[in-house]
Amino acid sequence: MKIAIVGISFCEYIIQQANGLAALGHNVLVVLPVSLIYTTVGRAIDSLVAVGVTIFACIELRPWKSSYYSDIIYAISSFKPDVIHIHDNGEMITLVLITRFRHVPLALTIHDVVTHPGADSKQKLRRKIIKFLLKRRADVIHLHSNILSDKFKILYPDLEFKIKVIPHGALTLFKSWENELIEREPLTCLFFGRMEKYRGLDNLVHIGRVLKDMIPGIKIIVAGQGSELEKYKDQMDALGIFEIHDTFIPNDNVYKYFRRASLLLLPYHEASQSGVALMGLPFGLPVVATDVGAISEVVIDKIHGRVVASGDITGFAEMVKTLLYDNTRWKHMSENCIEKTDSLNFQRLAYEFAKLYEQAIARKKNL
Repeated sequence: MKIAIVGISFCEYIIQQANGLAALGHNVLVVLPVSLIYTTVGRAIDSLVAVGVTIFACIELRPWKSSYYSDIIYAISSFKPDVIHIHDNGEMITLVLITRFRHVPLALTIHDVVTHPGADSKQKLRRKIIKFLLKRRADVIHLHSNILSDKFKILYPDLEFKIKVIPHGALTLFKSWENELIEREPLTCLFFGRMEKYRGLDNLVHIGRVLKDMIPGIKIIVAGQGSELEKYKDQMDALGIFEIHDTFIPNDNVYKYFRRASLLLLPYHEASQSGVALMGLPFGLPVVATDVGAISEVVIDKIHGRVVASGDITGFAEMVKTLLYDNTRWKHMSENCIEKTDSLNFQRLAYEFAKLYEQAIARKKNL
């Protein structure tokens, strides 16, 4: 099968997905923006991509020029895909593709059924319209969890027949840059990623106040950028237990943070499936998280960490203390995380994606 995968984000996910499909003998064309490749995998992309995968890096500096669209259309047309797989986005290129390739079967992955509060919620009307049209045009719609599927059915009951659930794969690609041995710090926790409102940085500050009294020597690494960090930086500095890295973390440094930490903290207000949790699994990093979105389908309570009711600051802190002081339980959960990484290997999931594409092709034929 010839599969064209198009995205404007989720670079690591898409590369692993493409590699998994190529391992089954499929030919895959991946279309990604140059800027995304540059800020994520960079020059390492050639060594990360499997045989059978072709990368088309599109230059999006002047997307209003016709050549921007014609280059992408030419690349996909020349490839002659049996199916196109778009990772949900509302850019104009999406509208161009679903119009130009209207006779080609289309699979759509929706990462967030409901837009996260904060910066993500401030979408232009144009993007909302394009996303709406994309859902209607898709022959099959891929979601990552049963919880998100149930939410989608409530919002779009007439599209329920298109839904297929395939879990989010473990993001093992981040281990590719690991080139040194880093010892875990026994009383160190990690809060990683985009510092946006839904991530619960305010919850983390409250949890930190409780943990400071509970655990002498506790350290919480906060690594990433976002609008919320500036709001709480002074409070975190005053507590004296936070190590703040207010910067974009390049892929070749990610492993250092996940190796240093003993626990990954997800005190979120809202979530989908949490890519951060799926980054932590391959490093054997147990999680303490709030029970929001589909996190509980990734982090099984008492198996891969602990899941706490949203808003339970004291309960969250208690779970952190319990896991940091119970080495036997921590080790067991860490081993479970590694085991789950294998079950969520993209090469395993590739069989499900192939079935998804067959379903899209069959549905297009029957129209």
